Amino acid sequence: MNGTTAPGPQAAAGGGLSTHFRVLPPHEPGVWERLAPVLRGVLAVLVLLATALDALVSAWVGAPPLAPRLRKVGRVLGDEFRAGRAGAVDAEVIEDDVRERPASSGRRSA
Repeated sequence: MNGTTAPGPQAAAGGGLSTHFRVLPPHEPGVWERLAPVLRGVLAVLVLLATALDALVSAWVGAPPLAPRLRKVGRVLGDEFRAGRAGAVDAEVIEDDVRERPASSGRRSA
């Protein structure tokens, strides 16, 4: 079954497909399914306005815009959060091909 049909009352009696299955009404989207695209649109407009305001203020002050730096900070924080949720630990790099020089005996060879 594909979710749009269900066995009808005549399914056991035998007959054509139209008597075996009845058509169900279409799936009505829930509140969140209808509201999610609207919220994404509102968020996109707010981000656009914030970016434009950031550009105007940074041009007026003469400083570089904050949006790229805030985006980078958000990306780093998101990466750290996901790594923490996954239980990842920071790796320590140990170089095993580095050899220490033997201590000199205090005299130089000529």
